[in-house]
This record gives sequence, structure tokens and C-alpha cells, in this order.
Amino acid sequence: MTAAITSLDFSLLYWIQAHMRNDFFDGFFKLVTHLGDAGIFWIALGIILLCFPKTRRCGICMLVCLAVTALLGEGLLKHLFTRERPCVQQPIADILLALPTTYSFPSGHSASSFTAATALFFHDRRAGIAAYILAALIAFSRLYCYVHFPTDVLTGIALGLCVGIVLTPRLSSRLLTCIHPDPSA
Repeated sequence: MTAAITSLDFSLLYWIQAHMRNDFFDGFFKLVTHLGDAGIFWIALGIILLCFPKTRRCGICMLVCLAVTALLGEGLLKHLFTRERPCVQQPIADILLALPTTYSFPSGHSASSFTAATALFFHDRRAGIAAYILAALIAFSRLYCYVHFPTDVLTGIALGLCVGIVLTPRLSSRLLTCIHPDPSA
């Protein structure tokens, strides 16, 4: 079963390499993929959101979701599954990035991007939609750059969505009562 999944994963990656690669996309997706490095873009956004009272709850939710996603994905699942990256299993001549040193499954870039986008969407739908578009571009960039399998990316997306959907409403409502307690209570 896993051999069949890996074969399908490589088929999709090879199709992307054969039919989508060009100089413009090479530069574009290298830039996009670096936005997701260590979740730094999303962490910076969460910190910025903390600075303003109107967006503080969103910033806290985003940062907590990012921390939980990192613990589950990078801290647990990658070490549990120990899946080598496609660029290690079947190297290609013109890889766009330095070889990552961590395991492949699940994609941390995809997980952090989608958990942050979910937290943002919960608080501001318009900004959340823009964040989901960026998250999708970051996730696809991992395939384009040949550093993740499609199943790594899909699992990262699912992990990020699940953490964001489960934690954000609960955390946000608790923060609302902490930050703005009911005066009649």
C-alpha cells in the first residue's frame, strides 16, 4: 500500500517538474516557500496582531495554534514516521533549494500555514481568505520545489486545519472572557 502511494506521489511530482517548471515559477515559488520557513511569516504576523487590542485575541490564537501544530507535526509525527524526502529518495539535477535536514511527513510549511490561516479566518473572514490563498501557494511550493510528497502536503494541510478548527473557537471564547470579563458576573 505505501509503495503504491509513494509511486503516485512521485508521478505527481514528476508531472509538476516536467510541465510546470520555468524560470519565472522557479523564482516565484522559491520566494513563496521561504515565507513558510520555520513558520516565521505566520509567527511575525501573530506578533504584529498582538500589538493591537482589536486583533490581540487573533494573534494569541494564531501563535498558540502554531505552537501546537509544531509540537504535533515537527515534534511528534515527523519522528514517528521518519519518511525521507523525495529529493533524498530520488534526487533531481536542478533542485531549487538546499536539501532540508528534517523528515518529510507531514509538511511543516503546509501545517503552519493552514493553522495560521484558520485562526485568522475565524476572526476576520476577508483576511483569512487571503491567508488561505497564501497558505495554498506555500503548500504547493513544497511540491514545486521537490522537497515534499503530495501526501506530506495534504497531511500537513489536514493537521493545520484540524488544530485551527479545534483550538481557535475554544481559545478565542476563553480569551474573550479573560480580556473582556462580563461586568454583570
